[in-house]
Amino acid sequence: MGNKTIILMTTPHNKHFGNNFAVDAAQDKKTISLWPMLKKISYLKSIALLLTMVWLVLPAISQNKIDTTASQIILEVNDTTYTLNDSLSIAIIDSTSIINDSTLTDSTATDSIAIESKWDFTSKGGNDSTYYSFYGHLFNVDDTIPIEFWTYNNSIHELEIFNYDSTLQDLHIAHPAFRQTANNSYLGNMGTATNSNIFAEPNPKTGFILMESFTPYMFHSNNMTYYNVTTPFTLFKVDIGPLEEQDLDILHTQNINPFFNFHIRFRNYSGQGIYIRQKTRNNAGTIGGVYTKGRLATHVNWVFNRIDVEENGGVIDDSLIVETILQPSEISMRLTNGSNFIKDRQLYFDQKIGFLKTNVPDSSELGNYWFSLQYTFNRHKSSKVYKDTDDSYVNNYGDTMNLYKNTYNGGATFDSTYYFYSNHNFRLNLEENPRSYPFVGAYFGYGIEGNDYYYFNKDSGFVNSADKTTNSAYFEAGMYRLKGEKFKFSGNYKLFISGYRASNMQLDGFVSHKFGRNNKTVVLKGEGILSLNTPDYLLTRYYSNHYRWDNSFNSEKKTRLHFSLSSKYYKTKLGSRFNILGDYIYFNNEGLPTQHNTPLSVLDVYLNNTFNFGPFGLYTRINYQNTTNSEVLPLPDLSGYAALYWGPTIHFKSTGGKLRFNAGADVYYWSSYYGPAYSPALARFHNQNQKEIGNYPFVGLFWNFEIKRLRFYLRFEHASYGIVEPTKYFLAPNYPSNRNAFRYGIIWSFYD
Repeated sequence: MGNKTIILMTTPHNKHFGNNFAVDAAQDKKTISLWPMLKKISYLKSIALLLTMVWLVLPAISQNKIDTTASQIILEVNDTTYTLNDSLSIAIIDSTSIINDSTLTDSTATDSIAIESKWDFTSKGGNDSTYYSFYGHLFNVDDTIPIEFWTYNNSIHELEIFNYDSTLQDLHIAHPAFRQTANNSYLGNMGTATNSNIFAEPNPKTGFILMESFTPYMFHSNNMTYYNVTTPFTLFKVDIGPLEEQDLDILHTQNINPFFNFHIRFRNYSGQGIYIRQKTRNNAGTIGGVYTKGRLATHVNWVFNRIDVEENGGVIDDSLIVETILQPSEISMRLTNGSNFIKDRQLYFDQKIGFLKTNVPDSSELGNYWFSLQYTFNRHKSSKVYKDTDDSYVNNYGDTMNLYKNTYNGGATFDSTYYFYSNHNFRLNLEENPRSYPFVGAYFGYGIEGNDYYYFNKDSGFVNSADKTTNSAYFEAGMYRLKGEKFKFSGNYKLFISGYRASNMQLDGFVSHKFGRNNKTVVLKGEGILSLNTPDYLLTRYYSNHYRWDNSFNSEKKTRLHFSLSSKYYKTKLGSRFNILGDYIYFNNEGLPTQHNTPLSVLDVYLNNTFNFGPFGLYTRINYQNTTNSEVLPLPDLSGYAALYWGPTIHFKSTGGKLRFNAGADVYYWSSYYGPAYSPALARFHNQNQKEIGNYPFVGLFWNFEIKRLRFYLRFEHASYGIVEPTKYFLAPNYPSNRNAFRYGIIWSFYD
């Protein structure tokens, strides 16, 4: 057989302090150390974790090569024969893991092809993903180049294998937020703040609420991807836009031996921006690894994120955009020398130890322990520093205006906020064994979490600076069946029993059933969440130069129901989500957190579909949502994305190779509504009722192609600029979209 190739593409799923947290008071030209004012953190636990990791890694390193002498299975896929290791009864093979000499297999493949025993339910399962035992190892041998990849489901502490998307239809969508949802408020330059306007598809959450407008650009330690490879693998990805706008993503992973893998990944978003004072430079990186052998399963990663953005406050008047022919660099902005700087560090460690080995036929590697003990540790340290020189500006009528309603200390602003989170979790697990009674998994656990907050206000004597430490303890329990052939379910319950979050709870779960035969299956799924949460401390008390509040809020109550019908074969997912919100907390028109005590609800219906007719294709994401109170929770009724393309496959008879490409046009659209305004000082979006945005088509042209291990795209963005009425192309109030521009990018994989 010829050499095999793979293309691996990840999506953003899915942080940096020393022992001292220092604030640079520029005017005083001296450094004020704040860390001694905070609670001392013991590092004995960290040392214990390090010793544990060394204990696990040393035996792994001692076995320095991959054993490919196991018995083999012969598999035929698309008239090609593959040889597989028989150390496990299944092998996941899809359009991203085994391909021919020239390119990927047909991207329309919809289901994994598997070898299985009659007892093996795992390969038949997986509605949107496949759950994978901690104690299994999947290794293909001979001349194939396999890659395993999974994320860690922290709710039930199980592993989920996901299929990487190898299609070309959305390769040209560069912005990470728009890859996740079709409607986002956005400041126009890659790396600036963004906010999802589809309520059920928010930005990734963290415990630090002043950082969440930037989470689409960040790595998150509790949602990282792990790998298992038989040959070193490197992925290089870059997107280039106007005025030095760049997205660089580099991944390298390799196995030291069959049981020990490590990975390193770095990502950079940066750009000058077409408007003044819009520069960004955001970096994110992670180092991690996994060790699985015998009764041990270890997952560990360390993450850093660094956000460095200039804040211009938006244009002083929309008329400068819609009624003039000024160049972007000539348009005046509302803020002088504004900037936000965020540092974030995260550490994640999970150790699982199995005991009471099963003795079930055909279970040589998969799920071969009845019980396991587990310890998980999370640590998260973040800070945010906001600066500006002057928030006053002169409008078109000659009046002096201020961006912020209040400036308490006068002069320049220097606000800093610090956040620290830690979580220790201990669990006893009944491992799910699909081959033996009781066919379900279950767990019972106990955890302790702590939070430290500090905000620094540079007023006289720092009288409006404060620190707060909160601690909470909780119990959790759950039961699940995730490796079933057709029927799956999960139920999880967490109750806080003491501390700041005492009486908080969350009950969540899902039930799904697969109908149909072979690959023409349809999955019906129902999900639900019921929660009661004490508001975050920074929502109750916060002082800065432009914003101050001291609130007494009730606990928020949330109920969510989600029903969906999906088919991989028909490339369609239809669903509806219903949310009931009690004592809902939101940021009002003045940018202040406010609680709405009357229950409100949000309903949305969505359709994601890909329709092919010959070489032509239509890819759509459509969402309709309705809120019972548009003043408290304003949302666009209709949001959508559609791409129409021509995508033939060209065969080269002389070499036997293939070239895949698609060329077409796409459009983003959402109906008119009072979109959220952005506050640079908070780095958050908030309600406003002065300006409507939307009802404008953002049209683009694109050409994506793939040959062997290289994928490439060209895109002409905002092709509708100058054609459609210009008063509507604002992505947020006072923040217009970029004018039309070219963008291009490449994704290239290497293995050796």
